Amino acid sequence: MCYTAAFHNTKIDPYLEQKGFTHGLVAFSVPAFGVLFRCRAQGTLIDLEFAAFFALLKFVKTRLAEAKVKALTILSSNPEFVFSFTGNSRHLETGSERARLLSEYAREFRLSIAFTEPFGNKALISPADYPSLPDPNAVRLRPDREDLKKTGFRPFQRAVKL
Repeated sequence: MCYTAAFHNTKIDPYLEQKGFTHGLVAFSVPAFGVLFRCRAQGTLIDLEFAAFFALLKFVKTRLAEAKVKALTILSSNPEFVFSFTGNSRHLETGSERARLLSEYAREFRLSIAFTEPFGNKALISPADYPSLPDPNAVRLRPDREDLKKTGFRPFQRAVKL
């Protein structure tokens, strides 16, 4: 079971706002592996929700490859996002980049999308409330070898470009 979320943070530190940080946030959670991800991004709520969705799928494909995940149930608190998978949605029009990405990931995973109330969405909870996994269940996330070869100092990334 995985969770996605997107929201606009109405209050932001004035210093960060002056530096160009956005109000939008994308988030996803994979509780079975103790993963909670959040990143600033710019866009409408539906664009941010799809960004969280595709980021989750890429994360599972690349970083959790050893777990051999074949099926994913993804819960979201955005009804517009959930209903866009029922067919004839303008968000997943034939020939669009989203539809192409979805078909690519659908070949790898059996996907099911469902709605959850915001209070049940684990992508929205505080990291302090997120339980840690006991040692026998710990997942060792290994960095990508290509990432280790890259040099450069990147203290902040401004946003995800949609």
